[in-house]
Amino acid sequence: MRKKAVKFIIPIILFVGVNAHGAGKYAVLKLEGLVNPVAADFIAKSIKQARSDNASFIVLQLDTPGGLLTSMREIIKAILTSELPVVVYCYPKGAQAASAGGFIMLSAHIAAMSPGTEIGAMHPVSPVLDFMKKDSKGNPDGVMEKKVLNDTIAYAKSLAEKRKRNTDWAVSAVSNSISVTYKEALKLGVIDIVAEDMNDLLKKLHHWKLDMNGTIIELDTENISPITYEMNWKERLLNYFAEPQIIFILLIIAIAGIGIEFKSPGMIVPGIIGAISLFLFLMAIQVIPINIIGLMLIILAIVLFVLELTFTSHGLLTIGGIISYISGSMILFDSPLPGGSIPMATIIGSAVLILAFVFIVLRSVLKVHRSPVTTGKEGLVGKRGTALTGFTGSGKIRIQGEIWNAVSDEEIMKDEQVIVTEVRGLDLFVRKGKNEL
Repeated sequence: MRKKAVKFIIPIILFVGVNAHGAGKYAVLKLEGLVNPVAADFIAKSIKQARSDNASFIVLQLDTPGGLLTSMREIIKAILTSELPVVVYCYPKGAQAASAGGFIMLSAHIAAMSPGTEIGAMHPVSPVLDFMKKDSKGNPDGVMEKKVLNDTIAYAKSLAEKRKRNTDWAVSAVSNSISVTYKEALKLGVIDIVAEDMNDLLKKLHHWKLDMNGTIIELDTENISPITYEMNWKERLLNYFAEPQIIFILLIIAIAGIGIEFKSPGMIVPGIIGAISLFLFLMAIQVIPINIIGLMLIILAIVLFVLELTFTSHGLLTIGGIISYISGSMILFDSPLPGGSIPMATIIGSAVLILAFVFIVLRSVLKVHRSPVTTGKEGLVGKRGTALTGFTGSGKIRIQGEIWNAVSDEEIMKDEQVIVTEVRGLDLFVRKGKNEL
């Protein structure tokens, strides 16, 4: 009896050890654009929801140039702790898994790419790090900069070791910022599958076996149907504005629009545009926090530019404004991954536009405000008129088709031309002017 029982138990153990995951449904979600808190929260929630919806596995379609380090780590944590297999698929053709995307690919239970895609360029960068002192190999020479680089290398290596992928490539992708094509990635053992499209991916996943926390499972993709998860309208709106460059541009528009409205009340349009931009800016920074010191430096720069128009500083205020603006923009966002900070080209380009706006548009506005009034009674000063009668003291003149009371210390002859020198109430003070044809 004992022998028969043993023979009966062994097949059961073997059957339990290899589970066929083919519940008839699989989850599909997308990560397109920058890796930010909105995208990270959406992916983490979707992975948990897929489990509740009885999906057998999850396909994360990936196309990203990079993004925020904290958001990337949140996504990777969700993948590593997922109870379902997560297939990260760099898709569609022409997509990229750069920077943060490369780390996410390394963390996947199964990593796949479509033809025409690339992966890599995972070196930590930011405008601040770019200006730091470099050693003979071109790496950051400062202690803090080396700490960022070494921590990023260790993280990539840890993920590669966890998924039994090419650790040497992972280290090189971070330290040397190398990128490889889909074919090279497959050859180097960075990814597991190259698939033309979703149908091809499902075919290659059929009967795929993998270790899920000590349990070997086998995927069954025959006659399986997708459950697609998408962001709601609020998440899509926040995701659109939750990009450093968009937030930066909104800030500049808000400052410019509101500043013009304060300087020239009643223009309305700049004020409305500035107020809307300010609202969107405040909404966006609830998603991606900013450095308050960077914000203050940018505002200080705008103030210095405007003061340059009011005071003669021989360019010192402008130089101070440029330094303040560039410094503030560089530290407004500070992520060590590409896409998580403002590119220097954007900073310099916006600085040039602001300088042009301040010194061309605002200078013209100030010049108009400072110029003599040319409308109403005050606008009559300097104008020529004709005496309707001869008078000494007070009389009548015609000026710009209107008849006015005129006062003069000189003897004015009828039809003689006069020039208005002053306006007091309804009286125009005049002097003789030469008759002109």
